[in-house]
Amino acid sequence: MNAEEFDNVLTDVSKHFSKPGDIALAAALTRDQKIKLLAQWEYDLRELMVASEEAMSGESTGRTAEELVKVQAALDELGALQPSDKAAGPGKHSPRSSEHH
Repeated sequence: MNAEEFDNVLTDVSKHFSKPGDIALAAALTRDQKIKLLAQWEYDLRELMVASEEAMSGESTGRTAEELVKVQAALDELGALQPSDKAAGPGKHSPRSSEHH
């Protein structure tokens, strides 16, 4: 995938992939691209969890947390999760969160 296409996908990862595992299996992406896309998706989900919590929408937060677990599993498959990331679980904040401002 060329840089322009990648940047376009990076702006809204979930719009381009129906599930995190699809990214891990995408032959057109390098390992680094896969990790960047999954990390962005993780960040987006965490932001959505914060917004949902502030609006007190528990149902949405639950679905988002489930999706976050899937993203983290895909990152783990790629060897991109640190032991501290695995222990943290699907909370609102992540060590990678500060990378996406």
